[in-house]
Amino acid sequence: MTKPALGPAEVDEARPAAGHPDRPRHRLRRLVPLLLVAAGVSAVIGSWQLSLGELNSPGPGLWPFIVSVAVTIAAVALVLFPDAAVPESWTRRTAAIAGGVGSLCVFVVLFEAIGFLVPAFLMLLLWLRVFGREPWRWTVPLALGGAVVLHVVFAGLLGVPFPDDIVVTSLSPMIGF
Repeated sequence: MTKPALGPAEVDEARPAAGHPDRPRHRLRRLVPLLLVAAGVSAVIGSWQLSLGELNSPGPGLWPFIVSVAVTIAAVALVLFPDAAVPESWTRRTAAIAGGVGSLCVFVVLFEAIGFLVPAFLMLLLWLRVFGREPWRWTVPLALGGAVVLHVVFAGLLGVPFPDDIVVTSLSPMIGF
């Protein structure tokens, strides 16, 4: 004998409310905004150390500083005013987003240590191949060309001061710069 199907009111009564603290994942999901606050504050400090420069002469840390302040403010708002609605569940897509954020963190560390070209190439390679699922025949030339074009635009044309780049300093004597 089968049970009769429950109506919407009966299903809602059987399930705890979305913001109810007895839900096992509720506490875990409250942790995410706190982690975002910590990551935002860390990014604010890191971008400040890169030098902000002036508005008419921006340093390499100005835009990362602006973005990290915005992320920190949004994360603090999530901590102070949590949404009572059911948050999105954790999926493989969530892991991909975490991987993207992690790769940005690695990019920032490498950018400060060895310059722009190698980290930009690796970042574009990762994002095109893993997240964009592009074939290798497109990924490698696009990543190489994209890194070079971005370097020319930002460092050459716009005059954004980048840290010394190991590739540029290695190739400069060979090509006469």
